[in-house]
Amino acid sequence: MEVHHHSHTSRKKWTHYFWEFLMLFLAVFCGFLAEYQLEHKIEKDREKQFMKSLLVDLGKDKRSLEYNVSKGPRIVQYSDSLLDELRKRPLEGREKKIYYFLAIISDGVTFSYYDRTVSQLRYSGGFRLLSKTEVSNALLDYDVLMREALSYATSIESWSFVSPAIQKSAMIFDIGAVFRIREAAQRFVGKMDSIPFPTDLKLMRYDDLSIKEYSNVQYYAQLTDHIKLDYSIKALEKNRSLDSLIRKEYHIKK
Repeated sequence: MEVHHHSHTSRKKWTHYFWEFLMLFLAVFCGFLAEYQLEHKIEKDREKQFMKSLLVDLGKDKRSLEYNVSKGPRIVQYSDSLLDELRKRPLEGREKKIYYFLAIISDGVTFSYYDRTVSQLRYSGGFRLLSKTEVSNALLDYDVLMREALSYATSIESWSFVSPAIQKSAMIFDIGAVFRIREAAQRFVGKMDSIPFPTDLKLMRYDDLSIKEYSNVQYYAQLTDHIKLDYSIKALEKNRSLDSLIRKEYHIKK
C-alpha cells in the first residue's frame, strides 16, 4: 500500500511539472508573438511614414518638372526664333524682336531633385523596410533617372555649352534691357506689342563676326535645354506613375 501511494504521488508531481512547463512555454511563446507583432507594426508604420514623406518630395519634384515641361518647349522654340532673326540683315530695326526672344529664353531649363527621403532610405538601411516590390523597383528607376538628369544639368559638359552663350550675349546685348522687359515678355508670350520696350533699344555690336560667334554658341546652349526638357518629360511621367502607385499600395489619399 505504501509503494502504491508513492507511485501515485510521483505521477501527480510529474504531470504538475509538465503543465507548469507548458504554461510557461505558452507564456513565453505568446510574449514572443506579441513582441514580433509589435515590431512588425512599428516597421509597417515606419514604412508608411517614409512613403508619406516621399510623396511630399515627389510633389516638389512634380511642380518643378511641370514648370520645365510647360516653359521648355517655349524656350527651345524662341531660341530658334532668335537665331533666325539674327541671320537676317540688316539687324537695325529688328532690335525689339531680338530682345523679346532673348528675354523669353533667358531663364533656360533648370533641373532640381528633392531626394531627402530617398537619401534617408539609402543611408539608414530603410530600403529593407519596403515590402512592396513594385514600389521599390519604381522608386529605384525614378531615382536613377532623376540623378542622371541632375548630373547632366550640372555637368561640365552642359555648362561648357551654356557658359560661352552667356559670355557672348553680354558682349552683344544690353543685359540690363533684357532684364527690364523679361517679366513682361514671359507674361505676354506671343504678344510683343504688350511689351514696354526702352525707347533707345540697341545692340552693343552689329558686326557679322560677333553675331555669328554668338549664334554658334547659342545653338549648343539650346541643345542642352532640349536635352533637359527631354529628361523633364520622362521624369514627370515616372513621377506621376510612382505617386499613383504609392497611394494605391499604401492606401494614402491625396
